[in-house]
Amino acid sequence: MIFTSGSTGVPKGVAVTHRSAAAFVDAEAGLFLRDEPIGTGDRVLAGLSVAFDASCEEMWLAWRNGACLVPAPRSLVRSGADLGPWLIAHGITVVSTVPTLAALWPEDALERVRLVIFGGEACPPDLVARIVAREREVWNTYGPTEATVVACAALLGGEALVRIGLPLDGWNLAVVDKSGHRVAEGEVGELIIGGVGLARYLDAEKDAEKYAPHAELGWDRAYRSGDLVRFEEAGLVFMGRADDQVKLGGRRIELGEVDAALQSLRGVAGGAAVVQTTPAGNHVLVGYIALTTTDAATFDRSLAMDRLREELPAALVPLLAIVDELPTRTSGKVDRAALP
Repeated sequence: MIFTSGSTGVPKGVAVTHRSAAAFVDAEAGLFLRDEPIGTGDRVLAGLSVAFDASCEEMWLAWRNGACLVPAPRSLVRSGADLGPWLIAHGITVVSTVPTLAALWPEDALERVRLVIFGGEACPPDLVARIVAREREVWNTYGPTEATVVACAALLGGEALVRIGLPLDGWNLAVVDKSGHRVAEGEVGELIIGGVGLARYLDAEKDAEKYAPHAELGWDRAYRSGDLVRFEEAGLVFMGRADDQVKLGGRRIELGEVDAALQSLRGVAGGAAVVQTTPAGNHVLVGYIALTTTDAATFDRSLAMDRLREELPAALVPLLAIVDELPTRTSGKVDRAALP
């Protein structure tokens, strides 16, 4: 059982059954490193807070496959500066983390790591390109606690488009429009999750609301994720939260769309958009970016703004602010409220 705040900030108790947990563990065991599966010779980093459901992935990856789970000091994981020598000294070969934290780590931190799993938030293409290597698998995963940690995954190869991929074995995914009908190839809709991974809310009323039957899909139980994705046969593409919208100048703005544009900029390790209020009371859209260590000195702000103008409608182009690092919550995800 885990309490998750989700996007509302109100804790919700979620109970994951043994059946769902076992299905998740087995699905991932058949997914990662198929040619040379995780085994007794591997050492898995335990760097995430146990209050974050992704920490279960760290523990279960190790224990399901007979590998060694190696806890790291939280301060070390969050700062990143001294993590490289620590990972090498402790022989870490498997890492599951969030992109915001990984972006802080020096390039040699993953020298001996043969499997990297990202999840919890959108993954910048530049970060993927930096750590993809011939002898290393890099995966991007997606899934809410309500669907047992991970619902789908994509093997990454350094392409500009970072997908969240296809469903795990036993999970069902559908992308639907506002009427509940499946969308066509290339269209955006809400992601609906079904299958063996569905958990339940401790609050019966909340459970009935969020896990209601879906008549159009023919599912007895379906979880409405509230996340927008683009449907592509090659793998789903995350587009942002359906409820992660703010009003600016009378227009609704999807922050996830701006986040994605910021994270696609060359030399950017992580990015997040926030509507801030000026001393005069005006609302402005600000895009905060943290740069990779190798690109900090050569980053071209003017070129970045030109790229944003190409990618975004005029009303969504943010003011650009460069920060040393993006503030994070306990889960490692970006804390928008803490941005300056």
